[in-house]
Amino acid sequence: MSEFISPPVNHRGLNAAVLLVVLAAGAVAGCQGFAWILVKTVGPWVPEDTVEAEYKFEGKSVLVLVDVKDPAMAAEYPRLDVELADQIGRALQEKKACGPVVPGRNVQTARRAEPEFPRWSVAQVGQYFNVDYVMHVEVMEFRLKDSLNSNVFRGYAETSVRVVAPETGEQVWPVLAAARLLSAETTPDQTTDDASQQESILTEGLAGKIARHFYTYKKDDLPLRPKVK
Repeated sequence: MSEFISPPVNHRGLNAAVLLVVLAAGAVAGCQGFAWILVKTVGPWVPEDTVEAEYKFEGKSVLVLVDVKDPAMAAEYPRLDVELADQIGRALQEKKACGPVVPGRNVQTARRAEPEFPRWSVAQVGQYFNVDYVMHVEVMEFRLKDSLNSNVFRGYAETSVRVVAPETGEQVWPVLAAARLLSAETTPDQTTDDASQQESILTEGLAGKIARHFYTYKKDDLPLRPKVK
């Protein structure tokens, strides 16, 4: 019996065919849908130790707008909106993931100076500061203790994050959801007996987790023992 030998696979032709399919799908889905398609199709071919950015600002200007939803929480942590915004902006700029970032204190000044600020949409805030993108971060939970009776500080936070283009008013990330829910929790070896120290650890760690969605990085570059998970 003769042995059947399969013909060699033309990998170059196969890759070209896949690329054509992706481009055609992108043309149908539009820019936002195309980004999602790339993550799902090209993403699996990226080396396993590399995590691709979910959205890239491409050197454009960014405003990080942090809103603390609970008034009681905002009163307990009056600097949280400014500190978290600045930490996210600093993380993005350190990785050259965007262009200029509006300082958090400028947003705080606008909140006080503009009577209509609380009623502005995210896009309107972005237009006020004349930026290309607004990263809107809503803090839904931020605590430094597991219970009020505890003497040990160990932080936990929950946020929702989305990116809006002020020029069009459209949300550009995430594509298939109203927002991305992101949480952060201080690791057991980072518990402290000082509230301000714990707040700094949690805020910085949360900012880092949020910022990593917007630049490509290698897993090996992450700390072996992170302060926040």
